[in-house]
Amino acid sequence: MFALQSPKAMSFRQKEKMQYLLLLIPGCLLYGVFNLLPLIGTLVLSFYDWPGIGPATFVGFENFTHLLGDEYMSNQLWNAFFQTVLFFGICISLFLILGTTFALLLSWNTAGKSAYKLLFFMPYPLSAVAVAFLGQLIVDVRGPLNQILAHWDIISQPLMFLGNEDSALPTIAFFQSWQKLGFSIMLILSAILGVRSDLLEAAVLDGASRWQCIRYVVFPVLAPAFVLITILTMVDVFNNAEYVLILMGPDAGPYYSTDILGTFQYRTAFGTSGGSGTANLGLAAAIGMVISILILPATIYLALRNMRNR
Repeated sequence: MFALQSPKAMSFRQKEKMQYLLLLIPGCLLYGVFNLLPLIGTLVLSFYDWPGIGPATFVGFENFTHLLGDEYMSNQLWNAFFQTVLFFGICISLFLILGTTFALLLSWNTAGKSAYKLLFFMPYPLSAVAVAFLGQLIVDVRGPLNQILAHWDIISQPLMFLGNEDSALPTIAFFQSWQKLGFSIMLILSAILGVRSDLLEAAVLDGASRWQCIRYVVFPVLAPAFVLITILTMVDVFNNAEYVLILMGPDAGPYYSTDILGTFQYRTAFGTSGGSGTANLGLAAAIGMVISILILPATIYLALRNMRNR
């Protein structure tokens, strides 16, 4: 009789793939529970008319047609969209310009290096409520910013940064940028520190100035970090509205000048701060799906880029 042969032991490559799979399972489960399932639930809810309490009525694509076809809702949607783009433009400009500047300063033996670290990394672990409260105190009519501007004779009367339609949204964007600038500095600084020292030494030996070294050696290496920061900022701005809700409430005053997609969705789902307006979670879910479609190309690009770099 033939003896049964024992199964072949797994190769090192198979063991490595098995370890990767086991390590991925917890993360995939958490992502599925807290991200994928809510997204599927939002898609299903967008086909219903539901005030949040009581039975839900299936309406098909009526929420989407009402959102895009009704003049009032369409105007609010496009107003929130363009102001979200403006909010994103201010944030990403500050992240890339100031983030690169301070990352370069931190990469050198610059005077005040510890002060830069404290100033820009201190607000990052704080909550949005704390940063919004501090920012509001700074730009208050009697706050230090107005006092300094008046002392230097730049203004004759205090400025209402959060009470003016033209300055409210940029002011809130500055608050959010101040809190999250440290993350951009960290990503850009890690890319700068990854520049090969022999390339910099060769450039210096060839007579390149410091600015030429930055422009022709360092900046090309920073492109992937810039792309990552841009995509992450876009997803964050289009999905969140915490600063506007904290400082201005769901009404996004003054006169909807700070209304972005997040506040528009919140107001549609739960009504205004004064209790007026009809809560409609189904219509709010439709807004959420529109937001997901807007940021989908950026997320797909980031996923493909990560796969290509592996």
